[in-house]
Amino acid sequence: MTELYLNLMLLRWLGFLTFCFTLSAVAGRSSTLLPRNSTGLTDVVAWDPHSLFINGQRIFILSAEFHPWRLPGNPDLWADIFQKIKANGFNTVSFYDNWAVHFPTPNTNNSQGDFEAGTYRDTQRFIDEAKKAGLWLIARPGPYINAETTGGGFPGWVGNIAGSLRNNNPNYTQAWTPYMTSISKIIARNQITNGGPIILVQAENEYSAGTNNNPYMQAIINLYRASGIVIPITHNDQHSGQTGNFSPDKPGTHVDIYCGDSYPQGQNSWAQVQSIYYSAHEGSAPSDPLCLAEFGGGFLLGWGSVARGGTGYEKYCLASFTSKANGLTDATFENVFYKENYAQTATILNIYMLFGGTNWGNTAEPTVYSSYDYGGGRKLFLGINENRVATPKMNEMRLQGLFLRVSRDLLGSNLLANGTNYTTSSLIHTAELRNPDTGAGFYFVRHDTSTSTALTTTQLTVQTSKGQKLVPVNGTLTFNGRESKIIVTDYVFGQSKAKILYSTAECDYDMDHHRRHGLRYTICITRANGRDGFPVLDKPVADISSSPNVSSSFVNGTFTLSYTLNGSQFIPIRSGSTSIVAVILDKATANSWHAPVISHPGTFGSYFSIGTTTLSGPYIVRTATILGNTLALTGDLNGTTPIEVVVPPAVTALTWNGNSVKVLKTSRGSFTSSLSTASPIVLPQLTEWKVSGTLPEVDPGFDDSSFITANLTSTNYTNLPPLAGSVVLYSQQYGFYGGNLIFRGHFTATGQETAINTTVQYGFAGGYSAWLNGVFLGSSQGSASISLTGDSWKIPSGSLRIGQDNVFTILQDHMGIVETSTNSGKEPRGVRGYSIIGGNSTFGLWKLQGNLGGAANTPDTFRGYLNEGGLYAERIGAHLPGFPDFDWKSGSPVTDGVSGAGINFYRTTFDLALPDDVDVPIRLSITPSDITSNFRVQIYLNGWQVGKYINNIGPQTLFVLPAGILRRKSTNTLALSLWSLDGSGASVAGLQLVSDGTFSTALKFTDYKSPDYAEQQSLRPAPTLVQPM
Repeated sequence: MTELYLNLMLLRWLGFLTFCFTLSAVAGRSSTLLPRNSTGLTDVVAWDPHSLFINGQRIFILSAEFHPWRLPGNPDLWADIFQKIKANGFNTVSFYDNWAVHFPTPNTNNSQGDFEAGTYRDTQRFIDEAKKAGLWLIARPGPYINAETTGGGFPGWVGNIAGSLRNNNPNYTQAWTPYMTSISKIIARNQITNGGPIILVQAENEYSAGTNNNPYMQAIINLYRASGIVIPITHNDQHSGQTGNFSPDKPGTHVDIYCGDSYPQGQNSWAQVQSIYYSAHEGSAPSDPLCLAEFGGGFLLGWGSVARGGTGYEKYCLASFTSKANGLTDATFENVFYKENYAQTATILNIYMLFGGTNWGNTAEPTVYSSYDYGGGRKLFLGINENRVATPKMNEMRLQGLFLRVSRDLLGSNLLANGTNYTTSSLIHTAELRNPDTGAGFYFVRHDTSTSTALTTTQLTVQTSKGQKLVPVNGTLTFNGRESKIIVTDYVFGQSKAKILYSTAECDYDMDHHRRHGLRYTICITRANGRDGFPVLDKPVADISSSPNVSSSFVNGTFTLSYTLNGSQFIPIRSGSTSIVAVILDKATANSWHAPVISHPGTFGSYFSIGTTTLSGPYIVRTATILGNTLALTGDLNGTTPIEVVVPPAVTALTWNGNSVKVLKTSRGSFTSSLSTASPIVLPQLTEWKVSGTLPEVDPGFDDSSFITANLTSTNYTNLPPLAGSVVLYSQQYGFYGGNLIFRGHFTATGQETAINTTVQYGFAGGYSAWLNGVFLGSSQGSASISLTGDSWKIPSGSLRIGQDNVFTILQDHMGIVETSTNSGKEPRGVRGYSIIGGNSTFGLWKLQGNLGGAANTPDTFRGYLNEGGLYAERIGAHLPGFPDFDWKSGSPVTDGVSGAGINFYRTTFDLALPDDVDVPIRLSITPSDITSNFRVQIYLNGWQVGKYINNIGPQTLFVLPAGILRRKSTNTLALSLWSLDGSGASVAGLQLVSDGTFSTALKFTDYKSPDYAEQQSLRPAPTLVQPM
């Protein structure tokens, strides 16, 4: 049985309760002992050991990590992600800004950087869209961000500087200062004190204090303040926040608010929850609220880490990891692990990642591949998957977010004790939190062994204002495996100041409109039948006429509801002049309920705590506005959906996405209706392919005069110096920071040469192929743990041109630049060493080509220098829409492929006839060929490189075709580079377009206009027909 005890206070108590509530909003562990902290520059954002305050109000920061560049194409779709984050319980977004995308050169745009409006680099637009959605922002600009992005956010040229990185090296300081100055000015003008949404700013990332490190950290802090940033500065420390690096409670350089990060779940099996956060907080930063700046919402996967198929991240969602039907990062994980954070008094929690997005182009670092779904997978269990689909995980987060939104007393509560002595079963663990000013209690209850899948029943001892109680009075609490419950006592909610003496249901939300709207509801969610009750002074009256499964009683000042679960049940209760409605939902029903904020005029009119409505049914509810007598809702549907909407009495009409909805008014005062969705869309087949060769450079007669001459003889990569050869062949030193690289070494042969030795550094899972005078010598590949190989290529008989120029050609796959965890961030890409065996011949000339123009002079400044590599097809623009392929041959990557070692380039087009109000997230599905076939595919959509497939390594076979790049009203161009590393050639087993579903939507899609071939033709070489291989 579940019990809900409600205290319906007399109005003469309301003044006292209002005073107490206000007091708890400004107090910490004791309102008279713990003053608020501030930066000394503003008190708009302040803090104490319990929580953050915004404009004087305690707030739980429930944050979702989202990176702007990982949603390529049209920045209009940032709004889609923000609205889905907001709709599902979060009030904040944490974001990295990526130095590498803004500064392709040290002095880009006169050292102001590239923040071009209307592109993924438009940081101001990203901030504006967050504010429109009603989300606070935590800015994390670095300068180092890690983030599994190339260089950890360092532009490729940073590794070229003399000396080490991420310390007080003057060369490094000179490198980062322009970027940090530019981004700090953007942050300053968008902080909350200037009407913007940014409330916190992070300095550096996962960084440790030290003699050379502290001055660097202090320089960042000083630059922030000099740029006008007045809000609190944070830092995220590794090791779950146990080390105290840069804590304000430690001597030396420090930030304002110290945070930890933690990824506690096991990657192959369920782990025990970590119970160290509270003690680490008390030991490292007791004057701050407990902040977890990164808490794992999933895990990374690297090249070849799982079997080929899907995105690879489906691994974390499969039930095979447990005897029950939950995976490692699904809603069950959230229910247990996130509530454990609340139990340890965390009030700033950022989930990394909520939307992972795509490592498009050459934006990935070497350990990761194209999908950054980070623990999810197609239609599965990342919060919002790579294709923008909100998954079932979001239902759990929406319920938790609603509870944290209204449970203000939790934010001022102390952890009193925890252990197994609270319950009648020693298998159950309880943490007791209590607010010292209001007396509200919060009991977080779970299996002591959090991996347990046992069915356990128990009773819980709680302290209430009416004394100690063993609850439930009748029946037991049931824990069916991995679940956590929050049991509240003396829980005050709403303007009515009704109090729940205790509840064994979870009170995940109370809805309390402004008085003019005239509604006060509390929603309690449970998985078991029960009795719930409340202490009152006036005898209450409950209307249970419409709820045959509910009974009530009033004994000794305590009003009790008893019920059997049956979907949703509304129980009106009146005590004197106070009225509330208790809404009792089972968990499955609660998962379909939403509580969108009712937008109001003003700077922060779309933020939480302004006013809400409540409804059930839709997949996503984006916005809610009351216009006269009409409640205007916008959102998305994933099927024909029955809805129920709880509305104020003044509301008599309803619209959905601007269309009037015919409603029926129920006996419990709500509206019901049904909303229809769009029919499934049939996607086009991929046919009519055209093909060209794209490796003319292997021909010894190829004119490479336009290539860069490699003439450097020294390097600042002193940790990894050249192993052999007279000139340095490190691509970064010549301005190429990503994509395929082509090296052409020239020598005059004597006939005594027998082999050519090379060592190539390409990054994990990379590889290269080699030719001499057009004759294929072989290929070499790495793996998830091998980033370079040394090889000796035997010169075939008859391949030398005696007394003439001979050309040794290397085609290298560039897997991105390492983060600082590998070789301190200074690891070159290119040829580490080379020599000719036999005779006295040496290479007299080396020519090098990467992406056309390098980072400094790319012809496609819109998509950016990280979009392309050095393939001939890329240099001439064959990946762009409108490229003239009329003289290319017909051929298919499936039926024709490539006949030998080398690369063919394929193009096709397709049209999408999608209605304006329909969202169809689309992917390209590649059917894997036999795993012994060594080939690589790069995928281009309308000129954007959106994915890389490696057949013999995997795991990814499903690639998002981003909606911000797809064209709905005009023709799409799809292109593939197919590189066989085998002399026998290769082909793709199958290609097709697939979707993640069909959604009726309030989104407004427009075709994103990126420069096509015509706009860049004059900046690129005139194409020459290359016969397919």
